[in-house]
Amino acid sequence: MPLLTRKRAILAKIETTYGTDATPTGGANAILMSNLTVSPMEMTLVERNNIKSYLGNNPSVLAAIYAKLAFDVEMAGSGTAGTAPAYGPLLRACGLSETILATASTGTATAGSISSITLGVSASAIDGAYNGMTINLTGGADSGASPVIATYVGATKVATFTAPLAVAADVTTTYSIPAQVVYQPISIGYESTTITCVVDTVVHKLLGARGTVQIKMTAQAIPMFSFTFSGLYVDVADGSSPGVTLTGFKAPLAVNNRNTTGLVVAGFAGAVGSDMSFDFGNNVVFRSLVGGTESVIITDRKVSGSITMEATTVSAKDWWTQIKNVVLGPFSVTQGTVTGNKVKIDAPSVQLTTPAYADKDGITMLTTKADMIPANGNDEMTISFL
Repeated sequence: MPLLTRKRAILAKIETTYGTDATPTGGANAILMSNLTVSPMEMTLVERNNIKSYLGNNPSVLAAIYAKLAFDVEMAGSGTAGTAPAYGPLLRACGLSETILATASTGTATAGSISSITLGVSASAIDGAYNGMTINLTGGADSGASPVIATYVGATKVATFTAPLAVAADVTTTYSIPAQVVYQPISIGYESTTITCVVDTVVHKLLGARGTVQIKMTAQAIPMFSFTFSGLYVDVADGSSPGVTLTGFKAPLAVNNRNTTGLVVAGFAGAVGSDMSFDFGNNVVFRSLVGGTESVIITDRKVSGSITMEATTVSAKDWWTQIKNVVLGPFSVTQGTVTGNKVKIDAPSVQLTTPAYADKDGITMLTTKADMIPANGNDEMTISFL
C-alpha cells in the first residue's frame, strides 16, 4: 500500500532526561506545521579503501548516523495572554529560555529615569523575573511608552530598559507589565525534545533533538517560524497514523499595515518595511566519541538576518552615516492585534551592514543585513507572546 504524502504528523515533547524518550502523544503534543522535510538517516561513511585485482566501488563502514527534520510553524499566540504557544517546546529546544508571567503586574513607580524604573512594592523579589518583558507606562511621566526590560534586580525592584525613554519616568508614572510569555537565548542548560515524525504509518523518532529557528515576515504573507532539528537516530518502525489535537494552534494574521505594528529599525521609528527575516544561527553538532555518549549539542549562536524597507532621503534618515559609523540601535516589531495573539520581536542592539537598493512595486527599497548584538548577554533577540 502506498504511503500518502499528505498524511504526516509531528509530535514534540521536552525531555526530562537527555536522550530518553519523552513519549509525545497526538492528543497533547501535536504540532501544526507545513513544508516538512524529513532526512531520516544523515550518515557519515568511511570507505574501505582496499586494493583488489579489479575496478569498482568498495563497501563503506557506517561511522555516524543521526536524523534531521525541517518544517515551518505559523507565527501566532496561544489565544490567552500568559499561556505559552503550543509550539513552545520547539523554541525551548532551539536554545531559548521560556519565562511565563501568568498575570499582569501593575503599580506606581517609586523612582525612575530615562533608562530605568523602580517598580512598586508588590513587584517580584526575584532577580531577572521580568527580563525581556515589555512594560507599558500607563500614566504620569512618559505615559504611552512601552519599553523592554533588559535587566531586573529583585532586591531593589529596579528594571533597566534596553533603550532610553524620550521622557524620564518618575514617581507619577504608573505601569503594567502585561501577562506574557518570553523566549530569550541562553548559553548554558540547553533543553532537548523528543520528536516523533509519522509519515503515513511509518514512525521516525528523534531523541535528544536540538535545533535552530528562523523568523520570516514578508508583507502580505503568513509570518513563519522555520525550524531545523537534529536528533539521535532510532530504528524506523511501522505504526499507525496518530490522532492529533491541534486546538492549541490559533489562526495567524498576514503581515501588513493593519496587523503588523510598532516597527523600529536600528532606532528609527519611521521605517516602512516589506521583508524581515532573522536566523538564530545555532551551530548544532552531532557527536559520537569514544568513552562518551551520542548527543546533539549547540556550540555557538550568531543571530543575524536582513531587513527590506522603503528607501528614504538622507534628511529623513541618514542610514549611510549610521552604517559607516557602526551606530547600533534597537529593533522592534509586533505581529497581531488582539491580546493573546500578539507576537513581539525585540532586539536591543542591531548593526546594519551592506545596504543595497532594490525595487518593489516601482518603489525604491533599501535592503540591509542585520546582526543582532547582545547588550547584557543572552538578550540579542527576544520573542514575546502578549
